[in-house]
Amino acid sequence: MYCTYMLTIASLKMFLRNRQALFFTLFFPLLILLIFGVMNFDSQPKMNVGLVTHDPDAPTARLVEQIRGLGDLTIHNGQLESELAELNRGNRAAVIEIPDHLLSASGDDSATLRAYTSSSEPMLGQAVLATLDKLDTTWSLAAAHARPVFAIDPRTVQVRQFRYIEFLLPGIIAMAVMQMSVFSVAHVFAHYREKGILKRLLATPMRPWQFVTANVITRLLVALAQTAIFIIVGTKMFHIHVAGSYWLLTLAVILGAVMFLGLGFSVSGIARTTESVPVIANLVVFPMLFIGNVFFSVGSMPGWLTAIANNLPLTFFSTAVRAIMNDGAGPADIARDLIGMSIWAAILLTLATVTFRFQERQIS
Repeated sequence: MYCTYMLTIASLKMFLRNRQALFFTLFFPLLILLIFGVMNFDSQPKMNVGLVTHDPDAPTARLVEQIRGLGDLTIHNGQLESELAELNRGNRAAVIEIPDHLLSASGDDSATLRAYTSSSEPMLGQAVLATLDKLDTTWSLAAAHARPVFAIDPRTVQVRQFRYIEFLLPGIIAMAVMQMSVFSVAHVFAHYREKGILKRLLATPMRPWQFVTANVITRLLVALAQTAIFIIVGTKMFHIHVAGSYWLLTLAVILGAVMFLGLGFSVSGIARTTESVPVIANLVVFPMLFIGNVFFSVGSMPGWLTAIANNLPLTFFSTAVRAIMNDGAGPADIARDLIGMSIWAAILLTLATVTFRFQERQIS
């Protein structure tokens, strides 16, 4: 027991002195969190619209002023040729050309408002046309002195609106724990094996399981430290509130770290050289970064890809952490994710046991 304790202290010191490991464990995920956090994806984007007018009469001028006052449109005044050029460059959602006598003309071409949209941005164009159609309906009813057929009574239901940073932070925690668990373990043990260190350790009174246990405990402590640091940054800088139990969150992080430590030991056992570790690890880890419910919701993916993504180890991990932090989920609410992580942990630890022991027999 004392030997394992001392090995853990030594392993922890070695990890903290490794600047490269600290960068990819803490600073790189924090950098991603800060970049996406300050981008503010939750702000409603305004549509840039070119407005072409000449010398409108009084009724048409009132319509022009009302269009300029629409809050969801950013109006750019200019000539038709220059605004169409901006539309071709993708800098305008639409270009509106308003004749001078639009509202005083009747039955001829002067009563036509032209709206130019881009074929490459059909959704933006349709949004602008929908706004103009609503405005046309309002003016038509006013001109005909007609009352609306029915009235709308808007009722606002207060619901919690999640920001993107609240979706992202649990994913970043899961991603950081995965990368630390996989790459640090796989690289360290592959390096030790290649340099003959594991072989020399077998000749000492220390038992191999004590050395492995010390490294596992070190990574579990680092995983908990990662989680704590990211949560502190999220709460202080982005005002994120953790709705669930910290004890359940700790359990999910430990289970996720154990699961990916199994993957790290498996990669270490499979890799024949230190140089092959990142190649093998990235083949498994890199796809999960994009379909593992970290940056994007699994629900936005195609059906066939959703079926795959929903059963990935990172998806189980990130979903459980997100449910605890954002929804205040309890053990029963994340039972599927906990079971999924447990199954993956059993599979990966079994694979790690087979591959790692095989390599030890080769070097002993």
